[in-house]
Amino acid sequence: MDIRNISERLFPEDSPMVENLTAAGTVEEPPPTAQTVFGVVLLVACLTGVLGNGLALQALYACKALRQPKHYLVANLCVTNGLMCLVYCCSTVPASFAHTWPFGELGRDVVGFSVSVMTVVLMTSQLAIAAQRVAVAASPLAAAYSITHGKMLTCVAATWVYSTVVMLPPLAGWNRFVVDRSGVSVTFDYAALDGISRAYTFSLLVLAFVVPLLGIVCCYSYIFVTVRRSRREAKLKHTELTSRRDRKTVVVAMCLTALFCVSWTPCASVVVLTQCKVTVSVTYVMVAAALAKCASSIDPMMFAFSLPVVRKYYCNRKRQKEKYIVT
Repeated sequence: MDIRNISERLFPEDSPMVENLTAAGTVEEPPPTAQTVFGVVLLVACLTGVLGNGLALQALYACKALRQPKHYLVANLCVTNGLMCLVYCCSTVPASFAHTWPFGELGRDVVGFSVSVMTVVLMTSQLAIAAQRVAVAASPLAAAYSITHGKMLTCVAATWVYSTVVMLPPLAGWNRFVVDRSGVSVTFDYAALDGISRAYTFSLLVLAFVVPLLGIVCCYSYIFVTVRRSRREAKLKHTELTSRRDRKTVVVAMCLTALFCVSWTPCASVVVLTQCKVTVSVTYVMVAAALAKCASSIDPMMFAFSLPVVRKYYCNRKRQKEKYIVT
């Protein structure tokens, strides 16, 4: 399969997009074996994501202690990621095994838009969760009254509206969705080097990656500083229990931020390098995409199962099941 043939079918010969693909660097043809491995890895990640998010949603629905407004954003993460995994299973995975994109231009636009919107929803939801935890850490009593059913549903809706607005321009002619260099996945055309496309690419990079990343780092840094300061002001003794709590706070904050950075930084680097006319190997592109998709399938589960009530719910279910088997 030749990637140049794909670009020729997607764009007319006189389209500036074709020139941009060449300007971004020599197009390397992905080997079929790499596409198959990519499909297998993505299939395992998606099945894991569907199962894990399903378990998390089951706990959020079944446990009364979890059916509270403060957990709506976590539920939004799980639902969004589950839907994204299903879309990948129905589009990118079959394309990987077929070694070509079989769904045409309409399928390309539908898959590209839906997956892109859900990806931005995942990022903005993580930022909203971090901001919610900042509010709780700064003023627990005020947060208990301000985190209401209506406000949390508004936050959930805001993540979807923001993500939809950010990803609408490619459908309106400002940039476009294309089959990427893997030949089996769809993304926005980050290889386009005309002025209007470059403006959209860097705008999207800032709005969907840099801003959430900086927000998450600032929020969890503030939480850690607030916890340490409140303990000092209360003149509490630095017991073993408080030390464990501090370590847990640091570990959770570092894991959430590190997972965000590790999973999406390679994809962001591909965009930046391509815009700088640096040739990026197709192997690196596929590895970056697989890493982001696999980490995204785990991230919502991490948010959900980091809640003590969720863990307690499944521990109680396990004990009840063991007790039933014994009796």
